[in-house]
Amino acid sequence: MVTHGLLVFAVLLASGACATTAVDRTVIKLGDVVVCDGALPVAAATDAAVDPPGCSRREVQDIDPQGRVLWVRVGVWISDEDDAARAPLGVFVAAMASSEVFWNGQRLGANGVPGASRDAESPGLLDADFPVPPSVVHPGRNVLAVKLASFHNPLPVRAPVHWIFVATYHRALGWLASFYAPALMTAGALLLVAIYFAARFAGDRRDRDSLLVALMAGFSIVQLAAEAWRAFATFPYPLQVPRLIVIVLCSAGFALCVAAHVARRFAPERWRRHLAVAGALTAIVAPLGPGFDAKALLGTLVPIAVALAVVVPAAWRGGSGARPVVIVLAGFLALVVVDPELFLDRTFYLATTGLAFALAIHQAGALRRARAAEDVARERAVRLELELVKRRIVPHFLMNTLNALIDWVESEPRIGVKMIEALAGEFQLLSQMSDRALVALADEIALCERHLEVMSYRVDRAFSLAVDGVDRTLAIPPGVLHTLIENAFTHGRFNDGAAFHLCQTQDDRGVVLALRTPAVSGPGAGRGHGEGITYVRARLDAAFGDGATLSDGPDRGGWLTVITLPRLAGLPRGAQ
Repeated sequence: MVTHGLLVFAVLLASGACATTAVDRTVIKLGDVVVCDGALPVAAATDAAVDPPGCSRREVQDIDPQGRVLWVRVGVWISDEDDAARAPLGVFVAAMASSEVFWNGQRLGANGVPGASRDAESPGLLDADFPVPPSVVHPGRNVLAVKLASFHNPLPVRAPVHWIFVATYHRALGWLASFYAPALMTAGALLLVAIYFAARFAGDRRDRDSLLVALMAGFSIVQLAAEAWRAFATFPYPLQVPRLIVIVLCSAGFALCVAAHVARRFAPERWRRHLAVAGALTAIVAPLGPGFDAKALLGTLVPIAVALAVVVPAAWRGGSGARPVVIVLAGFLALVVVDPELFLDRTFYLATTGLAFALAIHQAGALRRARAAEDVARERAVRLELELVKRRIVPHFLMNTLNALIDWVESEPRIGVKMIEALAGEFQLLSQMSDRALVALADEIALCERHLEVMSYRVDRAFSLAVDGVDRTLAIPPGVLHTLIENAFTHGRFNDGAAFHLCQTQDDRGVVLALRTPAVSGPGAGRGHGEGITYVRARLDAAFGDGATLSDGPDRGGWLTVITLPRLAGLPRGAQ
């Protein structure tokens, strides 16, 4: 199954590589970019003959209009042989700023109002395009001048101007949608993965691995929606910072889910520790990125690196399924080196989709194996239950009980009647609970109290069950505590009676039930490996899988049995 995941991962990345060449971003060649003070009059700023004092040449990504007004002037070279020049041209400006655009001194339009203060500026859209009338275009050097101002960003950003370019107008309008198209093709499949594994978790709250896969797909969908938003709907540039924050949080959330999933699979005893390390390193390292892109990149790579560090030792030891996961994670990290320029903008989404699919397929296989193991455990529990029923009604048990009943009927008929009622009540409760997967703890306590009442009459000693701090609505397999108490009578004698004690606490793993048996007057040391304990373990495994544990042993002269159950809201699937 993991091999199939690797195939999906490779196909998605190959499709992304092919699509990269298909996006046509051919633009008209631009000359040097000159940046001047925004206080210059339009005539001086758009005059190509002279460079006003105080102007400087810069790259587009180094232009910073935050908290001020700037003029950006650039030469646009057009020749008669240039095919693009024969089609209508457009100026495309992507900046976290308002803008006003001029071509050869003629105003093409404005995106917001680039004022000299926060009150004077009206925020424009993040992406704006301006058609260029053919009448103002001439062969040779044309002058494009853009006035920029940015006073409404919620936070300062590293590169507020993304790009300024000139292209044929239909390309200027449509290339962003084409750019994101390969990644968007995966959105439907990701949605199906998210819905399927979320439904799996909703049906069984113990299935945290399915929850993690659903969260991976969910984070990818939200991040892709936030990234592709600008290709299909324009929005004011002040919303860009919240959008970038969402992208950073989703990228980190996706990677942390990957780390948690891998750690639970290959280091289950220490998975919380590994996740804590990944979270702490991400919180420390990601904010150090010089821009939001770098923060998103670090927020992704750090948890993936931790996941790789967890699975590599398992692969070295020959752990099942570890080596394919190493290949997938290493391939994900390698993409940063192979395609650093487009990784965050598009390759990232193809890679996360491939990784999510690989892990989803791996999880589907794990679910099938878990279901098979659950069926085996259930069959074993049924066999053990039948054996236990046989053991309860073996002749010596019935003979001893009936002999005690005869003695009480002959000597104290009133007590004999009570013993008959107690015995009938115990058998009635057993019959009501035997075919149920889980019962309320209150029913189990009632069964135990009935059995202790029967034993009190049978040996003429006082037996009781003290209950302390117990949630009586807690779900538990039927007959578990009853078997433990019966086991105590099987392995020892209580010549002076006995008081059993049941209490409930909590720890990091879940709800803890502790049953304390008092010291016995006969043999009792070393019990815990017989048919009764084997039955209890099987019922816990069938109901809760690895989420429940059982331990028992001598304690202060008596015997202590500790059952740990996972935290559950109500009765899990299968309870009636």
